[in-house]
Amino acid sequence: MRRIVEAGLAAVLAFALYSLLMRISITLPILLNVFSLTVVYFAVREGEIFGAVFGMACGMIQDAFSLGVFGVAGIAKTLTGYLAGAVSRRIDITPLSRNLVFHSLLFSMELLVWMLLYGLIFRQPVSMGRGLIFFQPFMTALAASALFKFLVRWNTRRMGRS
Repeated sequence: MRRIVEAGLAAVLAFALYSLLMRISITLPILLNVFSLTVVYFAVREGEIFGAVFGMACGMIQDAFSLGVFGVAGIAKTLTGYLAGAVSRRIDITPLSRNLVFHSLLFSMELLVWMLLYGLIFRQPVSMGRGLIFFQPFMTALAASALFKFLVRWNTRRMGRS
């Protein structure tokens, strides 16, 4: 039950951060996908099933922001959550370089799935945000790797005090 409450609070925080980024600049949410960060964090921590379900929920929240078809981001984030949980159980992603590659590939796959689904449903080109959307996987991966490194150090220090 605790992890569901934590995930719910994280989704609310991601929603608030996404809204704040939108108010600051329309290009910031194009460069940094905070919902993907949240999904991958919980998928790595809790496993692929939790990641897939949480990815679907966060994707639906993100779809609520768009004027497009409801469910496109939900499907992409479901796959991302599942793959993040499954791969992280089989490969040690603790080293920073491996962590960055892991996140870059994961977020690139998510963007590709989202773009393919969007293109199939709307049969029109995806809005590229003047090309900024292609930087999203790497920028989100940088943020994810920094977040994971920070959390590992924070948990290590916290466990040392106990």
